[in-house]
Amino acid sequence: MSMYQAHKENREVETIVTVEVISKERARSVAQNSLYWKWVTIIGGKDGNTKEQQHTILKRAHLVRIYQRDDLETAETVLVLNEAKKHLSAQEYERLAQGVARLFSTTKASTKQMGEYLDEIYHFYNAQGLFLPQPSDYQWIKGDI
Repeated sequence: MSMYQAHKENREVETIVTVEVISKERARSVAQNSLYWKWVTIIGGKDGNTKEQQHTILKRAHLVRIYQRDDLETAETVLVLNEAKKHLSAQEYERLAQGVARLFSTTKASTKQMGEYLDEIYHFYNAQGLFLPQPSDYQWIKGDI
C-alpha cells in the first residue's frame, strides 16, 4: 500500500505494483507472519527466550489446540502424547512434548487458523499486562475482513 501511495503522490517515479487476489483459506499471509514474528521477538525478550524457543512455547500453548480441533492427525498425536505422559518421567515427557511442538508449523496454518492463533496470543499476553503492538489494519491482517 505504501508503494502505491508513493507512486500516486509522485507520478515521475515509475513503480510497478502487483496486486494478488487470493482465497481467504490459503496459507497464512505474509502480513500475519510478519506480525507474528514481531510478537515472538517481543515476548521472547520479555521472558528471556530466543525467538525459536518462544516460537516453540507459543505453538505448544496455542497453535496445537487449533490444529487439534481442525486436523485428525494432530488430534491423534495429542492423544498419544497424553497417554505417554502416564508412562514417562516428567523430564522425559517434557522433552518429547517439546520435540513434537517443534514439528507443528505455522506455515501449514490457513489465514483463518493463523488469525485465531494471533488472537489467542494477543489476548493471553494482554491479560498478563504485556500489550503487544496491534497495527491499524489488524483486522485485515487477522483475516477478518
